[in-house]
Amino acid sequence: MAVNSFFVIFVFLTVSVFSRECESRWTIGVNYGRVADDLPSPADAVDLIRSLKIGQVKLFDANPQVLSALANSGLRVVVGVTNQEISALSSYPLAAEEWVQNNVVAHFPSTQIRFIDVGNEILSDYDHKNTWYELVPAMKNLHKSLARHNLSRTIKVTTSVAMDVLNISYPPSAGSFRTDVALSVLKPMLHFLSHSHSSFFLNVYPYFAWADSPEHVPLDYALFGTQKVIVTDGEFKYTDMLSAQIDATIAAMEKLGYPHVKLTISETGWPSKGDANQLGANLFNAATYNRRLVRRLLAELPIGTPKRPGTFIPAHIFSLFNENQKPGPTTERNWGLLYQNGSSKYSIDLTGKPADEENLEYAAPASLHSFPALPQLPYSTSPTNASLPVLPTPLTGSGNSSSSPYSSTTPSTHPISSPSVESQIIPSFPAELPTKWCVGNASVGISRLQEALDYACGLGGADCRAIQRGEVCFMPNSVQAHASYAFNSYWQKMKREGGTCSFGGAAMLTQLDPSYENCTFQYQD
Repeated sequence: MAVNSFFVIFVFLTVSVFSRECESRWTIGVNYGRVADDLPSPADAVDLIRSLKIGQVKLFDANPQVLSALANSGLRVVVGVTNQEISALSSYPLAAEEWVQNNVVAHFPSTQIRFIDVGNEILSDYDHKNTWYELVPAMKNLHKSLARHNLSRTIKVTTSVAMDVLNISYPPSAGSFRTDVALSVLKPMLHFLSHSHSSFFLNVYPYFAWADSPEHVPLDYALFGTQKVIVTDGEFKYTDMLSAQIDATIAAMEKLGYPHVKLTISETGWPSKGDANQLGANLFNAATYNRRLVRRLLAELPIGTPKRPGTFIPAHIFSLFNENQKPGPTTERNWGLLYQNGSSKYSIDLTGKPADEENLEYAAPASLHSFPALPQLPYSTSPTNASLPVLPTPLTGSGNSSSSPYSSTTPSTHPISSPSVESQIIPSFPAELPTKWCVGNASVGISRLQEALDYACGLGGADCRAIQRGEVCFMPNSVQAHASYAFNSYWQKMKREGGTCSFGGAAMLTQLDPSYENCTFQYQD
């Protein structure tokens, strides 16, 4: 009888642990940032999250209203410790106890807290290097407090780091951590994560890696758009950049003696809008990246990476909402799946079921089970993109469903070649060209000009280097002037292939040369 009782207890514990390990396999997570005005209330935000079929929410602080709104929602929660709180939590165990009492015990278990994320990208903040060495002690103090409340088996402690924590990331097998943090911070951190059965949280963005070297990195490699092997690294072969970035991090962990620490993608995503010099940041690429990401990560049989094949990797898309009060370039405010008022930018199925050809159109259809194809280049069918041009259709079956990366003068040693735009376009009959230049139509208003400008410099493939800050056509620094240059660059390049000077009415043809001073508007017969 004792043996039977032991067996029952063993099975129960095994199933319980297995359930905790697997509960995040069925859903994607999302980052819920709130650096914006006019956001939906926390309760409404939680309803939106649930409607999107998201399973886990990552917070950047421990706001009590948000934690209360998440109660009884069925959502698993990563609660955040701000960077400013780390020092006190490191120095004073009583501060860690108070933090756990106020932000965990007060809400658990109705709010299903699963992780405490101590700081965000603190190892990238060189202005507060002293905090680097307080990070692991703070994590340990919080873990000890959780243990006192019998919560350390359910709730784990971690921290989120950016990819710049790596000193070398290419090829992936050469991955190594920066020397200023490898032994002093990361090795004791990995020891802690390993022994507490926690996970290493990594903020990983193929967008930034591609944007730093677009002339050497195929856009499809960053957008999960090819099945071709782009990088061969010994026995490992890579068809997508995210896997290579993850494996570079795993290689770095191996070099410190911790090859088996679990890894979670704490942030990833693609911006839907950027400045003129942030090309590739557009709605099409954002939708493409996030849709393919979800389908890959939630595959019925986990895909993993070449270093960890068949392994489920939990992930959190950045982010739920656009955050319009964030400083910095335009991309910083345009990572959301939703606009800040809660409306959808594009439809997306976060269960990972639809394939590209079944996926959602930009305007949400009435049925979530009958998905029209994602448009490749033309956007004229979507009323929300009426100001964008109709472009030639990409070649089918080419293995490249997105436009090629824009040209750039950024130096790079990355050994990857970019596909050309010409190889992706079906030639069309040349149009009659009664006029010579394509310029912006001011009558449509700034917002439509800006939207079309973003498109021209992004998916449209216009050469917009001359209108970047400090370049010959940057001044006058106005949307009208920059749009005119970009529209003309696009049209001169594409008019013989069937491209039009339209942009949904945001552009018009002219016989008057718009060139001025040293800024020359290209013209081709």
